[in-house]
Amino acid sequence: WYQRRVRDSEVGLAMLFEQAGGRLTPGMAHAIDASQANKPHINSLIADIKREWDEWDGRDQEKDDQLTFDHFYVGFMAPYFSCYRCSDSQLGLSALDMDNDGMIDWFEFRFYLVWAGRQYPDVKTSRELLDKAFRYGLIPAMRDECHRIRSKEKT
Repeated sequence: WYQRRVRDSEVGLAMLFEQAGGRLTPGMAHAIDASQANKPHINSLIADIKREWDEWDGRDQEKDDQLTFDHFYVGFMAPYFSCYRCSDSQLGLSALDMDNDGMIDWFEFRFYLVWAGRQYPDVKTSRELLDKAFRYGLIPAMRDECHRIRSKEKT
């Protein structure tokens, strides 16, 4: 997912091109500058989301930067998926659980927030950043995971 999203992202492509030793065009440089200029603002939005995350994290009596699937669904995912027990929701949660430990780690979730902040540097609120992360990052990644699992089942 990440490689495809970077490939499809102006900022991601420009950064990869520059890191590979290529010469930046003015447009590429502008895309990188725009994403970097808003970095403090994006970081503050991510910090707002982290505070909300911490509220959910404390509900299981253990602050460990991990949320149960239940807490993650209720706290963050419910606006995008209509039911917790539906197969799409469960596959989506599994796609987010990169280390397959049955929990969603802050590190796993934050990855998508950082990506959304780079891809959409003009977001104004933490809700808008969260929305971009879900609609254009997490949900496509979840679809990819569903497709991968279904393809595996057919073989």
